[in-house]
Amino acid sequence: MSIRTEKINHEIRKQLMGIIEHEVDDPDLRLLSIVRVEATADLEEAKVYFSLLDQKQYLKCKKALKKMKGFIKSNLAKKIRLRKMPELSFLFDDSISYSVGIHKKIEELKDEEDKK
Repeated sequence: MSIRTEKINHEIRKQLMGIIEHEVDDPDLRLLSIVRVEATADLEEAKVYFSLLDQKQYLKCKKALKKMKGFIKSNLAKKIRLRKMPELSFLFDDSISYSVGIHKKIEELKDEEDKK
């Protein structure tokens, strides 16, 4: 990945967080956090990975993102000057919950080892 693409990814992530926090008035997106953005080199597409504090809200959040996608993209285009704004794809990132699960397993193994 080029330095230019990395900078664009960082800027898209930063601006998306601002748009979702301050300009989108949808309660289903309140607990959403943008984890990372991966734009293709030609900027045709950008995969936006998000996580949620309450994973039970996934379906509502996914539906709200689909509904608000055009609004989000148009506001993003106003904030970032690119020749072509990439098509946004919102994907759930469960790496945080996966990490928490692994941490819990390690703690359980430590507890079992201490009991021996």
